[in-house]
Amino acid sequence: MSNKTRAQRLRLEQERLAKEAQEAREKRIRTIVMISVVGVVALALVGVVVWTVLGAKRGQEPVAAAQIAEIGAVQGRTLVVGQQDAPVTLDVYQDYMCPYCGQFERANRADLQQLVDDGSARLVIHPLAFLDAQSAGTNYSSRAANAAVTVAQYQPDKLLAYNAILYDRQPAEGSEGLSNEQLAELARAVGVDDATIQRFGADETTAFVAWLTDAAFRNDGIKGTPTVKINGKIFGGDLYSAGPLKAAVLDAKGS
Repeated sequence: MSNKTRAQRLRLEQERLAKEAQEAREKRIRTIVMISVVGVVALALVGVVVWTVLGAKRGQEPVAAAQIAEIGAVQGRTLVVGQQDAPVTLDVYQDYMCPYCGQFERANRADLQQLVDDGSARLVIHPLAFLDAQSAGTNYSSRAANAAVTVAQYQPDKLLAYNAILYDRQPAEGSEGLSNEQLAELARAVGVDDATIQRFGADETTAFVAWLTDAAFRNDGIKGTPTVKINGKIFGGDLYSAGPLKAAVLDAKGS
């Protein structure tokens, strides 16, 4: 064998060994990467499971009952307008940040007022705060509901007017909502006095709104707003046009 041939074989052998070494290194790297990815995914799955379990537990924890003085229109965890012996009970679950609640109220305002005035229906308002997260951190649903509950307590004759103007001036969902000063100005505009307005924002009333929102979800089966019940049964008709709800109430009354 010539010197040239031996040199070629030696070079080829060196190249083969170098290639095998390179392939071995790449295999080790791929293994390490794969183990790392599997570990990260496993940790992520564990995190999701833990978060879900904790979330479920949080969802099972009831908000502590918060009672306020049952004066004016406040009865239990509702605001009641109309005659106690009215033949029909009309429950309205609403959120002041909910645009559909605004559509409902504006469409049915006159009908509801008439049904209450002529004794056909007892209107039961449930001011909820489902949409607090949709007011850029200002908890507008709670603040507006707090103000409405306070008016219901101390000047119940102004409740429907205040409820109406809150929807007439309803802020866009996702905005900061009206300021506390604007809530007070609207109250004054419908005749609420300063003694009542100065009670807006009371901690006990804020806790009450949180409690009744939780209770509506847990006890009354409410999934969203607006929800309307006629004598305890959810009304499935048109909520956004004047007439259908009134007709259903009168039908329930038997007139």
